[in-house]
Amino acid sequence: MISEEAMGRLVGALQRGNGLRDEFIYYMPFDDYKELPDPYPRTTFTVTEVHESIRRYPNPEKAGDLFQWDIHGRLFRPKRVSIPNMAVVMIHGGAANEYEFIFTPDGREEYPDLTKTDPTQARVGVAQHIASLGIPVLALSLPGHYSRKPWPPIPERRPEFGIGEVSSDAELRNRLAVYTFRMCTEAIKTLVERHLSENVFMWGHSTGGEYFYLMEQYGLKNKLIGGLGFGTGMPAWVRKEWDLACAKKSPEERAAPFRNLIDLSRRSPKAYEKSGYVGPNQPWGSAEKWFELENHRRPQFKPFLQDIEHSAHDVLLPEIKRISGLPDDELFITYKSDLNRLRGKKLFHIVGENDKGHWTEGGEKGLEFRREVYAFKRFVPYAEALRLIVVPNLTHYGHVESYNERLANLMVTAFRDYFPHG
Repeated sequence: MISEEAMGRLVGALQRGNGLRDEFIYYMPFDDYKELPDPYPRTTFTVTEVHESIRRYPNPEKAGDLFQWDIHGRLFRPKRVSIPNMAVVMIHGGAANEYEFIFTPDGREEYPDLTKTDPTQARVGVAQHIASLGIPVLALSLPGHYSRKPWPPIPERRPEFGIGEVSSDAELRNRLAVYTFRMCTEAIKTLVERHLSENVFMWGHSTGGEYFYLMEQYGLKNKLIGGLGFGTGMPAWVRKEWDLACAKKSPEERAAPFRNLIDLSRRSPKAYEKSGYVGPNQPWGSAEKWFELENHRRPQFKPFLQDIEHSAHDVLLPEIKRISGLPDDELFITYKSDLNRLRGKKLFHIVGENDKGHWTEGGEKGLEFRREVYAFKRFVPYAEALRLIVVPNLTHYGHVESYNERLANLMVTAFRDYFPHG
């Protein structure tokens, strides 16, 4: 079932601010979300594997040698482009990779023709839906997070920093000591510049949301149109402010689980449940079933240093500097995001009403302390316009849940009717 009325209400909110509450928030009825029509006719697309390598940071085991870091992605090119000279870069969260945007846990690992298959029944990832609406998409995997083979059991798996290569114990420790946002930023920039000529949006999920705020500062040649996000929040220095305002533990207590700096945070079904990732809109059922369906392709680990930088645990910085041997300009660049770069740009974020970290937590202190709202309040003096869409029933993982084709429609409608073209 589709509803042109639902589309009309959304466009009114995006273009004219109709129905906005609390300054910039559009509380979207779930029926409107489920019934949002395709903003463009569906088209076919091609899928191409792409990867690049960068070299950064000395290898202590090999004098004069720099570590190689491989970044991988899949580039979706629609046969008929809906908006000229515009593409989307999709960056995953902590323990995921590109597959999170390409497939869903309960769907098949295939690329159906969505002009001949009912998109509501296809259960493919949002990258496929967006590409089928005529928007080029680059879905990427950060260094170490992609493997061409099924991953071994979670306790045994290791990052493939060079695709197809598994590090020794010593090399793994040395690499995890320097797994910085600075390195990942350079890898993303290299992949984007070499495979996309278009102006780009950067759509980050969770930890991946940091990169939008960094790309221009670190020299991305593609024009960055505006900010997108789903459960992404804010630059880490704003996160630090939020933690000080809302956290029930001291900075030292919050950082304590990350003191083994050269390690991996490994995910588990219980951790998913504790984080509030399980919700009513997930057709696969339990977290255990989710892991069973995803374990062959999803890494389920995250380097501690990435968690530390993203989560603003700067109390660990002296120890990080000692172990990594890196200078200040390579560490905690998530603290260096310059909000002046938001001037002239529009931001468009989506958050699930059941997203524990980004919508629920902090709310007991008032709306302005919900994490996404707290971030947008900081952005108001800089950005040209802001829209925060709150969708009922979605969790932090709404992009793989039921009706995820509507999430693609929501985003592409914003490309069409909210952001500038050209």
